[in-house]
This record gives sequence, structure tokens and C-alpha cells, in this order.
Amino acid sequence: MRWLVYYLLEDLVPPDMAAGADILDFSAGLGDLSLYMEEAGARSVLATRPEPEPGDADVDWVTEVAAGNLVERMEGRRFDVAVARMVFQFPTWEGDRADPDTMLAEFSDVLRPGGRLVVAFHEFVAVEEEPYGVEIPDVEEVLTARPELARVVRYLNLPPREGPLGQTGFGLKVPMFISSLVSNHFVPESASHVEPFTFPLDLSEMSDAQVEQLGRDVMEMKKRRLAWVPDPYDRPARIRTLLAELSPVMPHVAWPVVKIVARRL
Repeated sequence: MRWLVYYLLEDLVPPDMAAGADILDFSAGLGDLSLYMEEAGARSVLATRPEPEPGDADVDWVTEVAAGNLVERMEGRRFDVAVARMVFQFPTWEGDRADPDTMLAEFSDVLRPGGRLVVAFHEFVAVEEEPYGVEIPDVEEVLTARPELARVVRYLNLPPREGPLGQTGFGLKVPMFISSLVSNHFVPESASHVEPFTFPLDLSEMSDAQVEQLGRDVMEMKKRRLAWVPDPYDRPARIRTLLAELSPVMPHVAWPVVKIVARRL
């Protein structure tokens, strides 16, 4: 599934940011981002997983690392860059009850002064266009009106959040995350809609081999369209073109993914 939903390699960590740096890849999943950063010339890359088993054998792993025990598990190691790809939108991630502020405090303690934190997450999307009445509605009732979006929410197990008007939605709100960064001794440097999370709607008629090939095709589309976009004002048109190209190949729900880079004081 990973290859179908997001790319987040060169568009997340440019080669010049990786080159010569000691990098922490938090909750590194398959290890593909770690391998890319090593190839881009990082001095060292350390990947973490919440599970007890390591991932790709070519990656340096520390296992059993959750959002609330990062400092403990790093045992004094410090980094120039820390990357957290698609984890901050889960405030009770892995059941350790760590909210974004707790996670940011942990990252602040493992980054060297001047080090950079690079995060990508699902942006807040409201499932109510605007709130109706004072009472907060039942989440399941709200999701019935957005069945395709509901499939993404349930697959990812995203927790509900309140939007700027009090409406129910899912994903992180950028203004609140920026406030959390500042409170934890970070200076935001940039924010962008880096790419869409593309959730496939129906793979039931495809074989495992066909799904694997589709994943490679989707990754190649995203790399071709989005890996190198120096002007952020060009990115929305690139994303629109990508989604138009992708739709006939893979019907999907698209969800905006935000990238934020912040410097530790």
C-alpha cells in the first residue's frame, strides 16, 4: 500500500539537506527514505521502528522506539536532521498517548542546535462543511455523508479533531502545529503542500503482481511530477496534472499532505 499512497523522498528531503548530515528517520517504515538519504550523501542515517523487529537489512535500525521514548532510546545521540514522515497526525500513536507537543519536545532534545526537523502529515480536512448546532455530532454519523473519505479515515485510524469553526474533521491543523513548534524551541522555516496522499478505492480485481506494478507506476508518476518543483506557486498545477494522470489508472481519494521544515534554536 505504501507505494500507492505517497512518494515523499526527494520532495521531502532534498539531496543538499541530506548531504553530510547525521539524520534520524523516525518511524521509518520500509526504510526506503533512509536508503535514499544514504545515497544522497548523508554522513549517517539512523532509522527507528516501534516494532521489535528491524526493517531493511541495509539500514541501521533502533527498534521499539515510540513517540514518547525517543530521547531514552537514542542514548545521547544527536542529529543534524530529524525526519518524521506521516506520523504527527496520530496523537495517540502506538497507544503511548503522546500528543504532538510531547513528540516535538522529544525531537528538540535529540537535535543539535540549528538542526532541522522535517515533517509531513495529513492536513486537516473537515467532514462537516460548517458546524450545525452546539452539540458535537457523532463521528460515524458525520462520516456517512463522506463515504470515500471515511474509507481513508478508517484505514488510517485517524482521530477526529475540531476545525477552526468547530466542525469535525481529521488531520493536523497547520496553525496549531506551528504554535506547537514555537512552544518547543523551533523556528518554522517553510511550509508547503508537498504532494497528495492518494488512497486507492478498489484493488479487488487486481493480482498481487498487478498491485506491485501499479505501485511502481504511481511512484514514478509522483517522482516525475513532484520531486523537483523549485517554485512553490507551480506546485498546485503540478498536483492537479498528477491527479488527472492518475485517475484513469487508479481511482482514488486525494488528501493534501503538508511538509514543514523547522530549525531548532
